[in-house]
Amino acid sequence: MPIPALKKYGVNVLIGNDNVQDYWSTFGTGNMLQKANLIAELYGYATELQLSRTLSFATQQLLPLDDEGKQQWPKANDDANLVFVDASCSAEAVSRMSYVFAFMHNGNLF
Repeated sequence: MPIPALKKYGVNVLIGNDNVQDYWSTFGTGNMLQKANLIAELYGYATELQLSRTLSFATQQLLPLDDEGKQQWPKANDDANLVFVDASCSAEAVSRMSYVFAFMHNGNLF
């Protein structure tokens, strides 16, 4: 898929799975960080900024920082839906496919 061209023309590109056993491809684990990592690798996104922006494919465009580095998430009254990973920043989470150690959905920790 020509992701850079699609993004250049404003196409909203998201990633996903049919289920954990994705019938379109036998590769992968259902982990969206793994898919974001693959996008970064395929398209040569190697800088900290490029890697951090690649996280948006897995988060439906929601990122902690905007393009100028200002915090945009989380904010008061945002939904309490989180994935806790062992990473110092978004770029590291994508590039290292960081370990996921907890999930929160609607404020409930799993």
